[in-house]
Amino acid sequence: MAQSEEKLKRTVAGFAVLLTTATEMVRTRGAKPALLDAYDDAADQIIDGLTGNRIPDEQLQALHKALARLRLAFEEHKP
Repeated sequence: MAQSEEKLKRTVAGFAVLLTTATEMVRTRGAKPALLDAYDDAADQIIDGLTGNRIPDEQLQALHKALARLRLAFEEHKP
């Protein structure tokens, strides 16, 4: 069981890094409204899926903040 928890923690950490990288890439391009809607749906699904799975609150909060920062980057550069 401890191995599964560690794997999940690594996955969350990797996803946070991916979001940070994507934020920088998005800042050089624009986002369409349909893409923003899809992003919102995916972000909600990710947070809902991770909540209650023994992930420490501080890690969930860090991921939520990363999702919010990426969303703002999308909004700042609408076509």
